[in-house]
Amino acid sequence: MGLRSLVRKSILASCLFYMADDWRAGRKLSRGDVETTSGTRHANISLATSVDYIRAVYDDYSAYAGVPSFHGVIGEIGPGDNFGVAMLLLTNGADAVHAIDRYYSSRDPVRQRQIYETLAAQEDANTLFDGEPGEDTMRGLHYHPGIAAEDYFAACGHHFDAILSRAVLEHLYDPIGALDDMASTLKPGGRLVHRIDLRDHGMFADHHPLTFLTIRDRWYCRMTAQSGRPNRVLVNHYHDWLARSGLKGEIRITRLAGIDGEIKPSIWEDIDQEQRRQALDCVARIQTRLSKSYRSIDPQDLAVAGITLVAEKPQSNRT
Repeated sequence: MGLRSLVRKSILASCLFYMADDWRAGRKLSRGDVETTSGTRHANISLATSVDYIRAVYDDYSAYAGVPSFHGVIGEIGPGDNFGVAMLLLTNGADAVHAIDRYYSSRDPVRQRQIYETLAAQEDANTLFDGEPGEDTMRGLHYHPGIAAEDYFAACGHHFDAILSRAVLEHLYDPIGALDDMASTLKPGGRLVHRIDLRDHGMFADHHPLTFLTIRDRWYCRMTAQSGRPNRVLVNHYHDWLARSGLKGEIRITRLAGIDGEIKPSIWEDIDQEQRRQALDCVARIQTRLSKSYRSIDPQDLAVAGITLVAEKPQSNRT
């Protein structure tokens, strides 16, 4: 059995490992080194799988927002190692896409070129590029690596028709503050479309799925602040933000605690009763052991492990 496997079996050892790893990540960032293998999705999957995934993400954004396509200036947070979604946005009506990422995900340039060439052929979009298809030649793409969303939207000076993300907000160190800044940069009628994974991303894979909520706040901060591990901002925090945001929107549930797989974005009352019961039982088995910050949260909120947040800025709000 490897050292990492032994560490995983102990919650304390796992915490100490994550503290040391977070310190290393902070040292790396302090040197200006933002390259990471996190977000490197496409190097080790087939070309067809890559293209299908990119189209699925784009289609999800359209479905969540309830629009056939996006127009104007778009912000995409956390694109990872590929700008295929930005390409589809640009070929279907967007004027510009600003891709914001705290890190620079390592990428395979050969695979990237193949992806862009395939999408360009499918979309009849070779004129989108100034030269051979690639991220450096894609007209309308503006890439901002090495800057966190919390910092970018506070000072970017742009106004957006839509801001999109998938499995990114859970990695921000201040997603609620970032949402405030995103909302302020939206044009009237502009939309936020975020898919948020509220799980621990495998931090305590050998233990109860809510184990990460049992760790004291001070410890957890030292485990996650620099490395981008999950921030423990849960669905109740997003509900509170939406209620005070001045935006018109909704939150839908896509995952439940202790249940594998995703569900169609739904409100709690529309989810299968047996699945709700299983998720609440999962919460009940650990709720008394949660850290003080989470022990008093409504079990229904603790049972939510993934959401979509879609919100629109009223036309009457002028920026």
